[in-house]
Amino acid sequence: MSYKKVKLNHISLKALEVGHIYKYPIFYKNKDSIFTKLIDTNSKFSHSTEEIITSKKIKDVFVLIQDHKQYELDTQKYLSELIKNDNVSIVKKFEIVQDMTADAMNNLFHGEINTEKIQRVNVLLDDTIDLILHETSAVKAMLDVTSYDYYTYTHSVNVSLYALGFGAYLHLSKDKLHALGKAAILHDIGKKDIPNEIVNKNGRLTNEEFSIMKNHPSNAVNILKALGEDNKLLQNIVEQHHEKLDGTGYPFGLKNNEINIYAQIVAISDIFDALTTKRSYKEALTSFEALEIMKNEMSHELNKDLLKEFITFMSDHRVKKKK
Repeated sequence: MSYKKVKLNHISLKALEVGHIYKYPIFYKNKDSIFTKLIDTNSKFSHSTEEIITSKKIKDVFVLIQDHKQYELDTQKYLSELIKNDNVSIVKKFEIVQDMTADAMNNLFHGEINTEKIQRVNVLLDDTIDLILHETSAVKAMLDVTSYDYYTYTHSVNVSLYALGFGAYLHLSKDKLHALGKAAILHDIGKKDIPNEIVNKNGRLTNEEFSIMKNHPSNAVNILKALGEDNKLLQNIVEQHHEKLDGTGYPFGLKNNEINIYAQIVAISDIFDALTTKRSYKEALTSFEALEIMKNEMSHELNKDLLKEFITFMSDHRVKKKK
């Protein structure tokens, strides 16, 4: 049976547990873009289901909106058990955490932003930080699962992963890591108030379009305040992530020490990911190429000491983003 007019939420395919019986149906889109049941209510997600996913090359799965909360409870329980399981590789753990976080951010960017969605991101951030702090090879594994294709939500996850990995390298406390990671993952939520044709434009923005785009850091802070997020550190990082040390950034044209140090970390992470991810109008640069550009062409914009540490951090973890 196919479903043409149903309201569904996208979910993480990697977070579905083989052997688990789901109390709700799970859907995919067939070749005609019609939602079709992958498994029925009270059915087991089995190895044969995995074979169907492989044979049909299914990459996106969905649940009915009214079932999404139960899906989150199911997958969070699965993730908690997975993280504690010493027999599961750290790479596998991060693949699932990253996919679940990307899915949470996808749902955040599509539809209303509310405290429940922000809390979902908080929980997944805590899981990520716990892995970083308790697994010796976690940062390398985490950076290896960053996405190579650019979407606003995957970009947000990538920037958060780079910022968290770098923050751990700098020996930040768990509280500071959480504030940094949360600011990094939410740094672009203000783009929800920017017209899609500007956000998704293939190519350079006009002066008028760029003037509109420059509102997104302040838009993000307004969204956070409306949701009761009153942490000033979080607000400052989000609002200042496009400021540049030479005063040519936005929205305030701050200089040097006027810019929060954690916002400077997010700025470096943001630029690195933008350069090393593929866009419709450009190929991805390698890590080496991106860092060379940042070092040689952006030294007047970025904190030189932080950038030097970031380059050492990336070298230590041998991150090789692909073209």
